[in-house]
Amino acid sequence: MNTAMDFLLRIAPYGAAATIAIVIYFVLSSITIEKSAADRVKQMTDPNAVSIFERGGERLANRMGSGIFKSWKSVLEWAQINGKYTNWTSAGMLLRGAAAAAFISLIILILGLPIFAWLLVPMAIFAPYLMVNSAAEESRKLVTRLLPETATVIAAEMDAGGTAAQAIGRAGELPGPLGRVLKNAVSKARQSDRAMFSRGANKGILMEELGKLNLAELSRFANQLDRVAAKGVDAPRIMVEIAKGLAREYKSQVQQTASNMDTELIMPMTLFFFLPFIVAIMLPVIVSLTMVM
Repeated sequence: MNTAMDFLLRIAPYGAAATIAIVIYFVLSSITIEKSAADRVKQMTDPNAVSIFERGGERLANRMGSGIFKSWKSVLEWAQINGKYTNWTSAGMLLRGAAAAAFISLIILILGLPIFAWLLVPMAIFAPYLMVNSAAEESRKLVTRLLPETATVIAAEMDAGGTAAQAIGRAGELPGPLGRVLKNAVSKARQSDRAMFSRGANKGILMEELGKLNLAELSRFANQLDRVAAKGVDAPRIMVEIAKGLAREYKSQVQQTASNMDTELIMPMTLFFFLPFIVAIMLPVIVSLTMVM
């Protein structure tokens, strides 16, 4: 019996540390830090606003090759579409995590914390990525939500006599991440000699730029716009039908998410309530039994 109790007491700190690490992971993945308006203006107007992490990260990326940061770059691009972390780079994210890990390691050594505290070090390395990924996921959801509204604006512009290109240009003036994506595509189409819409095997700028973001809903939207641009006089009517279809799909997704809410809450409830409750109850009991025996 004593052997079993000793074993439980030895593994209890590691179990508690693992629980804390998992909780920290989910907390960090849901945190987004937004800078003040003054800081954002300074970043846009001051060319020296680039931080030491970005400067050091650029040198690191040149040595290691940019391919290793490909997935981080994609996540950061999505976050920047929504105006978050605009001065960050993918390599700078890694340096921020390394600096945080070094700081935590120093604190652990100075305070002489137990060995399970070192689990916080890998969490610190990935903390910047988790924060950016949270902002990127928020941006993706916002783009998906804005698709029906943007399609309605495009349909209204085309119904008023505008061409598909003019309607998309007007939609690019809308606030939000989707407006920025469309504005960027329109700008590139104007600056190049390539067509905005696809024709046969020749992919248009719109399909290319929206496809780079690797979001299925956005790629399908670009494909629908390509088809509408080729329909001539029927284009406004077809665009209205597309807008209605997108609205129905989004409403269906919202209803499905609401119906699955109980299932999605199981994991957060387990991590934030059940596991800490079990640890808080079981540790004193185990210690008391050990002292009695």
